Amino acid sequence: MLQQLPLIVEPAERETLFSFVSRTAALQGTEAIGFALDLGLNFKRIVDYEPEAIAMFAAKAGLSDERLAQMMSWTGERVGDVRMRYRGEIMVSRALRNPVVRGCPICLRGDVTDARPPLRQMVMQGSWLCRGVDICPAHHHLLVPLWERTKPAERENIGARLSEIWPALREGQLDQPPVTPTPYDYWLDGRLSGQPDPTWLASQPLFAAMRFCKLLGTELRRMQALPADDRAAKALGFDFASKGPQAIREAFDQISGVDGHPDTNRGAFGALFDKLEYVYRDDPGFDAFRAILREHVVRIWPVAAGEILLGQVLERRMVHSVLTASRETGLNIALLDAALTEAGVFAQDDTRPPSAKIFDAQRHESLLHEIATRVGPKAMREGMGATLPEFRALVAAGVLVPRSRLPKIKNPWHLHDGQGLVEELEGHAGDLPPEAEGWDTLHLASKHAGIPISEIIAAIRDDRLQLRKRPEVAGFHGLLVEIGALQTIQAPQMAAAAFARGIGLRDYAAFTALIEAGHVHATRIKSTKTARLQWMMSDAEITAFRQRFVTPTMITEETCLHRNTIFAVFSAAGVTPFRPQGLDAGPIYLRHDAMPAITEYLAKH
Repeated sequence: MLQQLPLIVEPAERETLFSFVSRTAALQGTEAIGFALDLGLNFKRIVDYEPEAIAMFAAKAGLSDERLAQMMSWTGERVGDVRMRYRGEIMVSRALRNPVVRGCPICLRGDVTDARPPLRQMVMQGSWLCRGVDICPAHHHLLVPLWERTKPAERENIGARLSEIWPALREGQLDQPPVTPTPYDYWLDGRLSGQPDPTWLASQPLFAAMRFCKLLGTELRRMQALPADDRAAKALGFDFASKGPQAIREAFDQISGVDGHPDTNRGAFGALFDKLEYVYRDDPGFDAFRAILREHVVRIWPVAAGEILLGQVLERRMVHSVLTASRETGLNIALLDAALTEAGVFAQDDTRPPSAKIFDAQRHESLLHEIATRVGPKAMREGMGATLPEFRALVAAGVLVPRSRLPKIKNPWHLHDGQGLVEELEGHAGDLPPEAEGWDTLHLASKHAGIPISEIIAAIRDDRLQLRKRPEVAGFHGLLVEIGALQTIQAPQMAAAAFARGIGLRDYAAFTALIEAGHVHATRIKSTKTARLQWMMSDAEITAFRQRFVTPTMITEETCLHRNTIFAVFSAAGVTPFRPQGLDAGPIYLRHDAMPAITEYLAKH
């Protein structure tokens, strides 16, 4: 039995323990199993990483602690049943141990530099063990399968296996056409070598970084309908992941189609989501990647509060689909879809199914609550204490405006609007003295005086008209005005048709349509000359129109610009006419859209 071996061979750069044992055995003229027996060891004990066996071999081979530690870092050391420490990183065993042993045939052939037996010179490199490594950057050669053995003792008997393939290695039969290393290949080789990692991935565990690059790239290629290609997938994933969270989010946007209509299907991220959710759920090395994905999907998937997503309980819902909102509110899916579309949440031509039409749950929380709590006309007038004629008069005058004008919506009203109006008016009202005479309800006073109820309410708001409250009658019907005081109210002075002509609108029918749709305020009263109903506008209503809208004629009056110049400015700036729900009302523009373009033009000219 050999008691002490002369140090006739030194570990090569990146050499594994089993490669060094086999080379040392070859130098002694034997093979690894017999050599271990000569040392008083069982080779299987070394293969099983028994500390005592490895220490005994190192001592007899004259290896210093530093050299042994370096060699073991390239070999991998067990730190649990399925974990190994490799190059200072903790990795799952399957990332390093595989029945198929790979290597670079050019490296192995290049180790043989003189006439000595090849088995004494060929070195198995530890970087080849890492399943994330695909290429030898030095020779631009893919790692190729050298042998396959299920039993570790046979697989790690390096000398015996190399002797079997040496003829093929020598003749170049295992050589492959050269390939170009990718930035991913260089990054991984540098990191394994202990070089500084200049990418964002320096902050992430190596195993998680390698796996995430492949998973991300695979899903990006799938989205692009490209064929499966592991190396291309790793390179593509690395291109995004190496740059950090923002670039990763951009990759997620591409996969989920967030720039168009996001894919709300949980299969949208394929294996990437499944691996982070299930396979690597308990691996903290993936926490950063999991957090970025979770942050992304809660913005595009209608996940309910309380659900577990990627290992964490979602505290608050971020997005709804029409389907989930329907389930939570109890509203009919089609009606809810129509109401949300009318409110501008979805485009009119959005034909996605309810499960795919998503919206920001927090931003539209109040809107959803408002839609869910809308009531019909009967509940509305009862809630505000108004009679049916009073309610109809308020609606006709535009004092009360329904939240929806869709014919199929049977509950277009919100109690808050009616009750808020009553509460506001009651704030102006004192109690009616028992002996008071000549007072009547707002509706009857409007009919008797021929003054629109909207003007009466405007006068009350401006404190130009006193309001009283009958204590025994609750709500709107209990509010009274003095008939004699109505003569102080100035009725609307201008016909809507005349106003429309004055601001350059020739199509009065279109302007009337805007009034009837509630976009322009006016009052419908009976003409004293023709006895026909016509739309009239007060000074306040005209001022409100001018504050919200402009026409080319109004802009010319304000700026002296020619109409043709105005239209040219609008065309260049993309300013379009006001078209509520497709209604063509002529050259009417929203002031906040149109005037910035005009102001910018004037500043330049």
